[in-house]
Amino acid sequence: MEGLAEKLASMLHKYSVRPFSDAYGSVAPGDPFVFTNYTFFMVIAAVATLAFFVVAAKNPTLVPKGIGNLAEAGVEFIQGICVDAMGKEGKKFVPFVGTLFFFILFANVLGMTPGTLPASGTIGITAAWGISVFLLYNYIGFKKHGFIGYLKSFIPSGIRQMSPAPRLILGTFMFALELIGHFLRPLTLALRLYANVFAGGLILGMFGIFMILSLSEISALGVVSAGFSLIMLVIMYAFKLFVSMIQAYIFAILTSVYIGGALHADEH
Repeated sequence: MEGLAEKLASMLHKYSVRPFSDAYGSVAPGDPFVFTNYTFFMVIAAVATLAFFVVAAKNPTLVPKGIGNLAEAGVEFIQGICVDAMGKEGKKFVPFVGTLFFFILFANVLGMTPGTLPASGTIGITAAWGISVFLLYNYIGFKKHGFIGYLKSFIPSGIRQMSPAPRLILGTFMFALELIGHFLRPLTLALRLYANVFAGGLILGMFGIFMILSLSEISALGVVSAGFSLIMLVIMYAFKLFVSMIQAYIFAILTSVYIGGALHADEH
């Protein structure tokens, strides 16, 4: 189709990380901090999350209704995740996990609005969330079990009970394996969320481009192509909304599992 390459290039430029205002110039290695387009929508998502709970907490009633009922259901849902993954200690981590869940959810849903970008569509922001989780649950593990005690949990209890020679060989191997996997956790948290959200945005953009280009060709084939693109666009919007919620849920449940693992490291 004529003009396809230009529109694809424009779409990729839209999803690239660049200064919110052209006055800042281009983003290049070594540049000082600049307020980017993704940072702007991250701030909007944070404000939307805060506003949601402020409105929900306003004029509390015995039987919540409207936004209050929605917020209470969401908090109870997160509390269930935390308690299942961490035990009775999970309740005190509901604010942290809940903030992550709702923040990511609002960021994802906001990014589906035409003219906006999902804050979770850039690896820099999702990596910051992943590293925050990584630092928290390791802090919890070291604080509760001590330096040696927490590191010992990287070796399964069955191996620790073996005779000296196999314990040394298998223990060293499993410790190295667990340590590598341990440090990959923030990367997998960040990449999973980023890749799903970014790819979803690109797919929506491509079907939108195909529909526009098809309508520019006044022919039966153009009308059929535009209709197919429109149907796929609606389907993908619904699917992306589902993925947005699922990714927020996955991030929350993995965070809970990692914190739970640190809390009960002595049971491994």
